[in-house]
Amino acid sequence: MKTTAVDRKHHVPGTSPGVLKRTSLEADRELAHLRKLVTAVRATSAPLPINVRYWRARLHELRIAYALLPVQLARLSALELEVEKIAQKQVDVGASDGRRAA
Repeated sequence: MKTTAVDRKHHVPGTSPGVLKRTSLEADRELAHLRKLVTAVRATSAPLPINVRYWRARLHELRIAYALLPVQLARLSALELEVEKIAQKQVDVGASDGRRAA
């Protein structure tokens, strides 16, 4: 039976040399979860749960902490665009609904 070794020598940029990147398989699970969330938010026109800064930080962490394959980078970029579209829609709706923040 052939075994496949995982190259764990990818280091997270800007961190200590002992911090290893997580695998692309782990990234698949995270990307699937985030895609499901974004799809649900778009389908219901509901605001993002939590706040946009949190989702931007999660996407950024995914970009730097995982050993992503090119196809995963493309999926991540698409998710980042979707989150920005949702965030812009929320700002537009909040600014035009006639209410003012104190």
